[in-house]
Amino acid sequence: MKEAPVFFVPLELEENQEKIYTNLAKFCDRDVPEDGKRIYSITYVHNSEKWTATVGENLKGIPHRKSKSRNQSFGKNTQLFDKAIVLAIFPGSPYVVVTNHRITKNVGSMWENPFYVGSPKNTVYFSG
Repeated sequence: MKEAPVFFVPLELEENQEKIYTNLAKFCDRDVPEDGKRIYSITYVHNSEKWTATVGENLKGIPHRKSKSRNQSFGKNTQLFDKAIVLAIFPGSPYVVVTNHRITKNVGSMWENPFYVGSPKNTVYFSG
């Protein structure tokens, strides 16, 4: 994974970022994380699929399929993709991911907005 950038809220002007981030936290019923604890990206498993939610990017996943051949299991990976762009990720139990689904016109998604992630396999925080 590439190095995490300095905190930002995608699709927003720089002067509105803190206000929008606070509103997104309220939308999810979460506290606003302090600097250094704001999440840039998480990797999680949903229905045996490995997904990555990265702020400013589309949701991406890899399914895990097993096929039986002579009593051996083989994994086959293909890319999964969702049109929603991740706007923010909030820690907690569960974690909460906010996307632009139902916020921006013509953005469909298979994920509800916000959606919940129990325990991410990997968490990357914004730098600085």
